[in-house]
Amino acid sequence: MEALSHIWQMLHSYQTIDSYQTGLTSAFNKISTPPTPPTPTVSVTPSSAEPPKPSSAQPQASESPASEPPKSEAELSHILDQALAELNDLVGMENIKEEVKTLANFLKVQKIRQERGLAKTPVSLHAVFCGPPGTGKTTIARLMSRIYQGLGFLKKGHLVETDRSGMVAGYIGQTAKNVDELVKSALDGVLFIDEAYALVPKDANRDFGQEAIDVLLKRMEDHRDRFVVIVAGYTDEMTTFIESNPGLKSRFNRYFYFNDYTPNELLAIFEKMAAKSHFKLTSEARTKLRGLFEQLYVKRDRSFGNARVARNLFEKSIEQQANRLAVLSSLTDDVLTTLLPEDIPTRAASTLSGTVNWQDLASPSKSQSVSAPDPFQSSQAPDLEAIASRLNQVLQSENITAKATLRDHALRIMLESPQLPDEQAMTALVKQEIAQLELGTVTQISVYGRQPGEDIPAWSEDFELEKE
Repeated sequence: MEALSHIWQMLHSYQTIDSYQTGLTSAFNKISTPPTPPTPTVSVTPSSAEPPKPSSAQPQASESPASEPPKSEAELSHILDQALAELNDLVGMENIKEEVKTLANFLKVQKIRQERGLAKTPVSLHAVFCGPPGTGKTTIARLMSRIYQGLGFLKKGHLVETDRSGMVAGYIGQTAKNVDELVKSALDGVLFIDEAYALVPKDANRDFGQEAIDVLLKRMEDHRDRFVVIVAGYTDEMTTFIESNPGLKSRFNRYFYFNDYTPNELLAIFEKMAAKSHFKLTSEARTKLRGLFEQLYVKRDRSFGNARVARNLFEKSIEQQANRLAVLSSLTDDVLTTLLPEDIPTRAASTLSGTVNWQDLASPSKSQSVSAPDPFQSSQAPDLEAIASRLNQVLQSENITAKATLRDHALRIMLESPQLPDEQAMTALVKQEIAQLELGTVTQISVYGRQPGEDIPAWSEDFELEKE
């Protein structure tokens, strides 16, 4: 009818011969061509992105939203080889590496047996990762997901990370919905649940964490060949968590135990991070750093950050190097990429965490912080005003202002002057004056020099306080 109406309009309006012929041809084409049905809109989410949340008016699909073409045998072989190579390149974790390789070999043989029509041995890929924080649990989970993909057991091999906060809601019905969405996003990949024991807190009579576990177990049965679940956390808590629930115990019977990194391994992690960022250590800096890690390792507790300690210490080292280099007029590539002993932050070994700020380096989050009394809340705290006053009296003729602050067991003295204070002269003067004061539990002195208005000190010098 639309085309006929268009022809009628053409017959009753003035047009040139050319335009009339063109319009008439177009109209007859519309009559002879069947209408094209509307194309439905499909939202495809990449495996690395978070899937869109389904509308409450629509049922949640049990299939993965993204459909990827199957990979060739050559592509799968490359994925497997690359994942195993990255596994071998990791620092430490020799027991974990051997267990992962053994599992990969077992699955490889199972695949060959299946292709030849031989009996297939049932195997559960769900796993429990036990160990302290910073020991590489998430890294291994990511590599295992790719190994499963390379062996053909998972189509995508992506990793979806979550914890209690991503699963448990505060009202009826929402927890099940959260778990369903997580499972949907993890189909054909791995769902990694960190600190899984927190799903069932102690002495919680009314908590939706148990609902999350029940829904998860049901979805693991519904999609037993579509995704793998890895739960992780401290060893004791995870063992109790799994053993206390028959449903969990029957599905999670593969345990991987992660250990604290040794001082040599922490040093290797630090150097690996440094090399990746185009930094290198001098032999003296390496010796100092290893001693630092040895002290941290001896005094570690369950909140020890492991690789996080190495990472945070590396970040603080390059910041301290920047303070040292900021005053240099000419910077060669070698100078820019070399870390010296004075770039490594230190404190005396008598402190709680060894020679670095434990709260900053080992436990960046509140949940991991070490509970310890502040020694400077006691009578042993030095008088900062008295220290600054004494230094200002001595330095008044030099037009230098001194400020004193405390951080843990370290006394920090900032010297400011329009003409940058001399590093060697000021450090010697501070040592001389400090030796005559009672500093209580202070074990290290850090002296900084800068000009007014500058945020970053031009130089810094650390030295340990000599106790009689």
